[in-house]
Amino acid sequence: MNNFMIGFKRFITNKNVVTILLVIVILVVLYFGYSGSIKKQTNPVSMPVAAQTIRPGTKITSELLVYKQVPAGMIDESAIRNTVNILDMYTNVNVTIPAGSLFYEEWLVDESNLPGNWIEQLDYEKGELGYYMDVNVESTLGNNVLPNTYIDIYMRATDENGTSMFGKLMKNVKVLVVHDGSGNNVFDGDENVGTPSKIGFGVSQDYYILLKKAEALNDIELVLAPRGSTVPEQDSIVVTSQTLRDYIDAQTITVEEDIITGEIENPTGEEIVEDNNVVNDNQQVVE
Repeated sequence: MNNFMIGFKRFITNKNVVTILLVIVILVVLYFGYSGSIKKQTNPVSMPVAAQTIRPGTKITSELLVYKQVPAGMIDESAIRNTVNILDMYTNVNVTIPAGSLFYEEWLVDESNLPGNWIEQLDYEKGELGYYMDVNVESTLGNNVLPNTYIDIYMRATDENGTSMFGKLMKNVKVLVVHDGSGNNVFDGDENVGTPSKIGFGVSQDYYILLKKAEALNDIELVLAPRGSTVPEQDSIVVTSQTLRDYIDAQTITVEEDIITGEIENPTGEEIVEDNNVVNDNQQVVE
């Protein structure tokens, strides 16, 4: 027995043996730690997901969500796990949730924070349509384009001969809303609201189609100005509104008018129209 203990003591005090044992222990720990981590990442978690595509400004009801097993490693920290934090909330005005998608905190707002539906301010009896125009701080004159004020819209373009022309395309346009990139009203008093990204206003059907055509042309720039002000353009030929309209019409053709209905139902800019509506002279489709 003494000989066994002496031999065992010599064995465990041998530096090479100790090193080998430590390596084995480390490998075992790493193996089980790695296996546990992989298992944790791949174990499915029951998560609420969209039962169908959910459009902007939609109230989330129980019919619009189902539960789905999702690998834990695919779940972002901002994903909502509890339906209590989803039901009766609204999708933000710039958010469309695809069917099968998780719900994320930044996609949902409660009713009190849902930006007002500016489309309701349109005069439908006069055939007015809502147009949602891309802007920024510079184009809104340093964030000085306010809701319920009037602006003129100038247009700058270069024709096929390289001649720059400039003129007033539209006048006395009433601004109905100014939104930031998240669809929040820039002027609702919330200090967390961002800078201007979109403005909404009403136009006639003819001007609506004209503006949609203008979106197809890369050489057109629209310039906002306070109502009645004069915007000098020294390096361009000043032309009439009709000349500008003729230029846009000459560069594009209208294929379908279904886009009008689509934009009325979806003023936030999410494309829902399947038909191609406007093409330029090079037959480039603009959705």
